[in-house]
Amino acid sequence: MRNNKKAPKTISGSISFNIIVWTTSILFILFFIIPILRLLLYDSPGYLLSQFLSPVNLEGIKITLLAATVSTVIVVIFGFPLAYILARYQFIGKKMIDAIVELPIMIPHTVVGIALLLVFAKSEPAGPLLSRFGLSFGYSMLAIVMAYMFVSGTYAIKTMEEAIKSVHPRIELVARTLGASQWQVVRMIIIPQISRSILTGGILSWGRAMSEVAAIMIVAPYVIPTYHQIAGIEVYNQFVSTGMKGAVGLSAVLIIISLIILIVLKVIQYQKIFYMPGIER
Repeated sequence: MRNNKKAPKTISGSISFNIIVWTTSILFILFFIIPILRLLLYDSPGYLLSQFLSPVNLEGIKITLLAATVSTVIVVIFGFPLAYILARYQFIGKKMIDAIVELPIMIPHTVVGIALLLVFAKSEPAGPLLSRFGLSFGYSMLAIVMAYMFVSGTYAIKTMEEAIKSVHPRIELVARTLGASQWQVVRMIIIPQISRSILTGGILSWGRAMSEVAAIMIVAPYVIPTYHQIAGIEVYNQFVSTGMKGAVGLSAVLIIISLIILIVLKVIQYQKIFYMPGIER
């Protein structure tokens, strides 16, 4: 006899258990919300708007947005092959490579800045190579982009790797037996299937790059020749020079940008956008 009882959508617990779980959860959520609300409501909207429209702040936001966007595009394009290898291939040293991919989120980012300088500064191994192409690493947009790539690449690569693993290898095998090349399989099956995950990984990487300060303070505390700074460093400078009130405006703008990123991410997760006909999600 078929059992027509539907499984409960949620698991209920004892009253004491629910009280403890909900109380600790609410307290932890408030721990995140209260400082953010305090910052956003610290001063009048007019003051926050005037801070946002400040030429120095606008330039800092522009540099940050541009560098984060460029680094994210590079990370997604070059990170996809690595994600595919980690998801589909078995080889000696795979666990080591996987650990290397995750390493940037484990080490202090001031160390990242020092490490990049030791490779790409003018007097270091890759410095002369950059000079041949008319490029200089220190105090440049190139340094900011590369630092962003280093600290944010893990998020895009791991997100794409897990998404590729979720696509059954049998689908690829069937496509290959029907005459599709490996390139066609990736382009017409894998990428459409994981398009939302690619975008999600890109947004996570972009958001992480936007929030980076420590590595940039080492490699490019300002950009020559304009001497403008990324928004995060500008917040720190305003706090040191003028106190809390001077740093609040730009801080609030950066929080609003982060909230927009989060909203877009949630829309991607819960809406079937970028849906490819014929591909069942």
